[in-house]
Amino acid sequence: MSANIQSMFGRIAGTYDQVNHTLSFNQDIQWRKASVAQLTRDGYEPKKVLDLCAGTGDFALAVKEKSPNAEVVLTDFAKPMLTLAKRKANNQKGFCFVEADALKLPFQDMAFDTVVCGFGVRNLDSPEKGVKEIARILKPGGKAVILEFFKPTGIFARLAYTFYVGSLMPVRGAAISKDKAAYDYLHQSAKNFIKVKDFKQLMEKNGFKDVSIEARMLGVAYSVIGIRK
Repeated sequence: MSANIQSMFGRIAGTYDQVNHTLSFNQDIQWRKASVAQLTRDGYEPKKVLDLCAGTGDFALAVKEKSPNAEVVLTDFAKPMLTLAKRKANNQKGFCFVEADALKLPFQDMAFDTVVCGFGVRNLDSPEKGVKEIARILKPGGKAVILEFFKPTGIFARLAYTFYVGSLMPVRGAAISKDKAAYDYLHQSAKNFIKVKDFKQLMEKNGFKDVSIEARMLGVAYSVIGIRK
């Protein structure tokens, strides 16, 4: 991933949680919890989990809350994000923090049984390469859950998405973070990302089966879950 994007995420790390919670009316916390519930719905019990593009660790903490015995590795290419994630983990057992590029992960094949990724895939230089890398490190039968903004389809989803991504994100994000360029970029990356059905096909093409989709907040965001073939 580009050095410019890495630097940008480092700059906004200190206000990242505040912006996310404010823009989503604290729903981003529930989106992650709902995605973990989707992961474990059929009695699936994650044991070794990778939180990819972990940011400040909210997805990892949601996993740990649901599955306290899981070993969770958080990886992100922005060191300031991981520093905040460590602080939030507060020395709890079962967490490990690794600074790494999502397209070149320093893990062996089939090292994990679960991967979660919240709002990171659309910022990869190549989402397809990212999906392939996720498939590489997952054991057969393991699960991946991707929580992300996708280009909306239905009329209500388009209206909600336009309000959230098109208006709130660039304006309020810039006001809180004092970094207009960062939230202009994040707005554009969300606006230009693919439709959720196309991402589902991307997963199916690159090592996943039984891919299912759940909408969050009228389709502002979606969580997509698939099983490694």
